[in-house]
Amino acid sequence: MKGIWLTAGAATLAVNCACGPAVAQANKDFGRREYMSNCAVCHGADGQGKGPLYTTGYLVREPTDLTRLTSANGGVFPLERVYQVIDGRQAIAAHGPRDMPVWGTEYYAEAAPPDAHGVVNAEAYVRARILALIDYLARIQGAR
Repeated sequence: MKGIWLTAGAATLAVNCACGPAVAQANKDFGRREYMSNCAVCHGADGQGKGPLYTTGYLVREPTDLTRLTSANGGVFPLERVYQVIDGRQAIAAHGPRDMPVWGTEYYAEAAPPDAHGVVNAEAYVRARILALIDYLARIQGAR
C-alpha cells in the first residue's frame, strides 16, 4: 500500500513542480475548485467547518474543521486517512456512521467516457480528483 502512495505522491509532486506556480497564478487551482464546488457548502469556504448547510441548520453535526487536520494528527498531515474518508467506498469502522457523500462513487460515475480506442481508466480519474483535493487541503492547514 505504501508503494501506491509513494507513486501517487511522486506523480503529484512532479505535476506541481512542472506547472504548479503557473497554473495557480492562472486561477486554475483544480484542488481549490474541487473544494469550492463540492466541500465548501458543508465545511465552509475557509474550511473551518461552518458552511452554509451547517449554519442554516440542515446538518445535524458540525463538519470537521479541515484547517486543523495536521495539528490534530501530531503535526503530520494524515494523507491516507483523508484519502479514505473522501473516497468513502471502503467503510472505516473507527469513523462510525458516514455523514458525508461517498465522493469515490460520485467521481467514478463522472469518469470521462472512453477514448477512440475504448480506453478509460476510471480509477485514475477518481484518484486524480481526490489527490487534487487533498493537495488543496494540505495547503490550507493552519489557515486561521
